[in-house]
Parts: sequence; C-alpha cells; structure tokens
Amino acid sequence: MHSVDIWLESLYSCERCYRNYWNTLDFNEQVRAQRFVKEIDRKQFVISHGKLRLILASYLRLPADKIVLATQSYGKPFVIDDRLGNLKFNLSHSGCHMLVGVNHDDEIGVDIEKCTNNVNCEGVLDLCFSESERRFWQALSVCQRQAFFYRQWARKESFVKALGLGLGLDVSCVETSLEGSSQFLSLPDHCDAPENWSLIDLDLPDGLKGAVTVHSSIRPTLKYKNLANL
Repeated sequence: MHSVDIWLESLYSCERCYRNYWNTLDFNEQVRAQRFVKEIDRKQFVISHGKLRLILASYLRLPADKIVLATQSYGKPFVIDDRLGNLKFNLSHSGCHMLVGVNHDDEIGVDIEKCTNNVNCEGVLDLCFSESERRFWQALSVCQRQAFFYRQWARKESFVKALGLGLGLDVSCVETSLEGSSQFLSLPDHCDAPENWSLIDLDLPDGLKGAVTVHSSIRPTLKYKNLANL
C-alpha cells in the first residue's frame, strides 16, 4: 500500500541531547548553524537537522552522522548514499515544532504552520491567493479566517516544496479545494496536471496547520511516527 510517514517532533531539547544533535551534523551544517545571530534560531536549526538525520538513519540503517546529504539547485535536500533506492523526504518547522515527511519513489513536500495573529493575512492574500480564495476568505466570519488562511498556505507551501522550485513559483496559481476533501484544482501549466498530485491535510495539535503533497495520482495513507518510539 502506498504510504507516507509523518514525523512530528518538538524543537525543545536538553543540553546533552543538543550536543548529540550537533555531533551528528556534517561540517557544512555546523557552519550554517553558526551563522545564525539569534541563539534560538541556531538551536532550532541544530535540533531539526539532528532529528532529521536520526529519522533518516532509521530507514537507511546508517549512523546518523554518516548520512551524506546534498541539495538540488533550489535547495531541496536529498540523500547521496541511498541504500534503499529513491528515498524521498522533506522537512518543515514552525514555532517549537518540526515536521518530516518520508516517502519512497514519489517527490514529497510538507509544510507546518503555527497559527499566529502576527501575520498580515490580507497582504499575503493579495499577493499569493487566487481570486476565488480571496472571495471565500472575505465571506468567512472573522473567527474562521485564520484557520482557513493557514490551511491554504500550508497546502501551497507543501506543493512548492514537493516541486522543489523554491520562490520561483507563483503560488497564487496553486488552487486547492475550498471545502470538503483536500485536492488540487488548478496548477501552473508546467507543473503537471492537478490529478497527478495528491494533497492531504495533516492531523496536528491545536494551533498548528500542516499539509503533505505527493507527486502521485494514488492518494497515500499516512502513518504518524515519532522518535520516542524508535
């Protein structure tokens, strides 16, 4: 059965665990971590990438610090020494949580968003949402708008990350269902037909929205996992 593993992890860590995460990173990751000005950003980078390596190690049967990662031209990471063959994964983090999606063969993108009142929703809507999405948002009550905004935004981001094109894509052209089951309705011409992509909203704790996109016409089942159970 076609499935995707979803890993939701905390970005909090004790000092001992933090040192262990640091030691799993390769030289380039450690250099990137040291460039962060704010300590909280540096720590979250180290924890998220350290945990990502532990997650990948559970599939590859390699020590976490021996996994060799590289990035595509737009920054999407992949495993160089993939002993399983064509392992696909994606990482996202927001607030104090990180999310990893793992899949075999099909390109995957995940996104997690912490719902906050600090975002200028109307400004983002004007730039990144389609006309039908903006009309739907305006018809909602004030208390419904935030959940809709972050749900749609997580969907768009998960698609962009699955495609691996970074900021080079006009996400206002990525339209998904406004009600009912999650699905793509319209995509830019060069992105394959909507029916060849699967979109699933994630079951996450209150205050978080998330989505996973897989380049497959077969809608995958989701398996929720965490490092504590390894």
